[in-house]
Amino acid sequence: MRVLLAEFAHESNSFATPVTGRERFEQSELVHGDAVIEAHRGMGTVLGGMIDGLLQKGHQPVPVFAASAPPSGPVDTTFFNALLDDLLRAAERDKPDAVLLSLHGGMSVSEDGKPDVIDDPEGAVVTSLRHVLGPDVPMGVVMDLHSDTTDRLLEATDITLAFNEEPHRDGAERGHEIAGFIDALGRGAFRTAQVRIRAPMLLTAINMATDQGPMADLHQIRREQECLPGVLDVSIHAGFYGSDQSQAGFSVVCTTTGDRELAHEVASNLAWEAWNMRETFLMDLVRPADGVARALAEQRTIALVDEADDPAGGGACDGVELLRAMIEGGITSGGVSTVFDPETVTHMAEAGLGAELDVVLGARTDMFHGKPLACRGIVRQLTDKPVPKDGWSSRMSYAGLIGVLDVGGILVIVTQRRLVTENIDLFEHLGFDVRTMQAIVFKGITLHVRQALEGKISVFLPVDGVGVTHPDVTGLGPYQRLIRPCWPFDPHLAFPKP
Repeated sequence: MRVLLAEFAHESNSFATPVTGRERFEQSELVHGDAVIEAHRGMGTVLGGMIDGLLQKGHQPVPVFAASAPPSGPVDTTFFNALLDDLLRAAERDKPDAVLLSLHGGMSVSEDGKPDVIDDPEGAVVTSLRHVLGPDVPMGVVMDLHSDTTDRLLEATDITLAFNEEPHRDGAERGHEIAGFIDALGRGAFRTAQVRIRAPMLLTAINMATDQGPMADLHQIRREQECLPGVLDVSIHAGFYGSDQSQAGFSVVCTTTGDRELAHEVASNLAWEAWNMRETFLMDLVRPADGVARALAEQRTIALVDEADDPAGGGACDGVELLRAMIEGGITSGGVSTVFDPETVTHMAEAGLGAELDVVLGARTDMFHGKPLACRGIVRQLTDKPVPKDGWSSRMSYAGLIGVLDVGGILVIVTQRRLVTENIDLFEHLGFDVRTMQAIVFKGITLHVRQALEGKISVFLPVDGVGVTHPDVTGLGPYQRLIRPCWPFDPHLAFPKP
């Protein structure tokens, strides 16, 4: 078979700024045609798994484009429409035998400063593609664990899979798996039935680790249900809380070999289990001053995790409120990973290694991430080399210029571009040892930071910070599209078993 292949993946925070346009994608990944194969074959990515799986089955991948960018504000509508047009033209021109797509499931689209002008952008992509291809071309989609899937999307596809792991180490595995499913569909081995059950709740990512906690329990049930005869896949779509889409929130999709009643039963049971566990997804947050006090008292390295300014969820990554708390609290050996501040890191480069300079640091993007901090520091490190994205995909991130500013013993990593670092020890990469520090601020999700720094740090405290990715969804927004009632906005909501 000739299988059309494309990726259009972006986790768009409806409440973040600025809009994400072509330039932001070009800085991360925007490649077309055979360059997609060159970039992803053999890599630990969704497209890498799809390509390898198709080739092993003797099929020909027909790559259109791979477009992805770090989480940020909504995607610019002009860019969205341009890529969608490219995809539809390729489908009309190449007349593929099947289609495989890598989508996130948390995209929003903005026009003239208004976010969410398209409800369910990924649904719009697949329904447009289905209109061009007709009803008989098999289509499969892989989505993020934090995806907001919809009935509209399911109706236009034959099979959809979500990542099963958080952190998302199984992208290539899921890509390879869906290539096998599309091979079977192309051979006529079976026809699928997909059923989605949405539990009316919007959860943050703070407690969704799949190695422990409530999500681990749900995935154990998922694995058991996938052993039932006729069940091809059970996917848990945990939802993206920064996406103000009508269908945002938690849902379960079960795919069977044509048995819709079985699919409904399995999806319903798992969605009901998740609903009954909803309170266990919440975690207590620590006040910044209390976290600093604990670091001083315990005489061991404490990780202060700033989930409110998480660049992996669309946060500005330029808040410095926790740095301010460390300085005021008396921390004399620490770190911050990271502060997005192109102006400051440029001044650092101009001054040079070892230079001491006065700066006004951070909080330049918007009014949602606190106030800037006037401080004096010494330039300890400068580099423009790429850094690993994570510990499993073999891919690199280019943040432009990276500098380390020593502010009274606190090593602040300042970047020219926003950089997601929750899955790596960036300090080690830059030549510093976190084990010698009293307290370190990490921008990201506690579970990611814990897994990346395990063995070096033993205490990880989620801190009550400031920003558009704060773990308390009731303080975000306002949500305009989200279907109500929805927990926790409506705390007394009842959800009868479907």
